[in-house]
Amino acid sequence: MANQKSVLVSLVLTFFFGPFGMLYSTVTGAIVMLVLYVALGVPTLGWALVGLHPIAMIWGAVAAKNG
Repeated sequence: MANQKSVLVSLVLTFFFGPFGMLYSTVTGAIVMLVLYVALGVPTLGWALVGLHPIAMIWGAVAAKNG
């Protein structure tokens, strides 16, 4: 049980810091979401973040639970 990560901490960090908060639980996921935030957020003037932010939170929580 070495290096167990907290799901609650992952959710809080991702809620407040977006993909940067995902660095706590998954580096690869954080990079993927950061690219998606920029690639989809800029052309839609931020509206894509309404859908991407919950996905990032779920991904971070699942990664913390499994990792």
